[in-house]
Amino acid sequence: MNPLRELLDRLGVTAGDVIYLHTSFKRLAYLGITANELIETLTERLGPQGTLALPSFAWNLDRSARPWKGYAEYFQRRPIFDVRQTPANIGLVPELFRTMPGVCRSLDYWWPVCARGALAIELTRSQQMVCHPYGPSSAFDRLRQHGAKILGLGVSLNTTSLALIADYQLGDAHPHRVFTDEPKSGLVIDSIGERIWTKSYWLLPEVVRLIKPSALFELSPWLREATARADHEDTIHFCYPYANYHAEALRLGRLAAQQGEPLPWLRDLPVRQRTAAVLARLSA
Repeated sequence: MNPLRELLDRLGVTAGDVIYLHTSFKRLAYLGITANELIETLTERLGPQGTLALPSFAWNLDRSARPWKGYAEYFQRRPIFDVRQTPANIGLVPELFRTMPGVCRSLDYWWPVCARGALAIELTRSQQMVCHPYGPSSAFDRLRQHGAKILGLGVSLNTTSLALIADYQLGDAHPHRVFTDEPKSGLVIDSIGERIWTKSYWLLPEVVRLIKPSALFELSPWLREATARADHEDTIHFCYPYANYHAEALRLGRLAAQQGEPLPWLRDLPVRQRTAAVLARLSA
């Protein structure tokens, strides 16, 4: 039996699922498959009614260092993002997937997503018009609305692109400064070569460096129970419905905000001062 199919069985990946995949391919060498076989096996498993989505981010400018360093450089340099040619420089599998037939890539300066399957167009369309990458109509929020499962193959539980939807939804109650105060510009080039200046809120580099979504799994037995695990020695494999993570992040985030404490996944980020009106609303 194909070892990846067996792994997907253990992780509860089924036909018709909407899967958002994070993977470290070098950690999957023991499976004896190619990156192409990984993608095609997943596509076959999901079937014609399913959708496979992957991050297609271009901000990891320094591949020799931790990803947050590349993010910080992108934040400062603001290079052009070309949806046709700019590589997904966050791993072998995302870059290979980007180039495959039938794959759609969102026109998003910071958080482009690639998708193939029944919802590919729906997930990726019109992202150049979205003002907040974690807000309404964003690719991430569309994944949430369509019941996406987060599939991690060879990565830690800190690897969750959708996690900050909850931070966006906490709004003024959020005890930390997570996004830029105003939208910032980013130049993108679309599929026909047109240059478009987009404006959206940007995630701050310090947040990328310090965020630890795995803290929620440590605190929530319910979230751990909802998470399928199939680890191989020290290589982690997991799958969980993002809706479960989201619900717990909002619950624990609101609780922390009411108590004037840092959020569990941002404990090392300074707490910001909030207005009297915000504090009154939290205590009401």
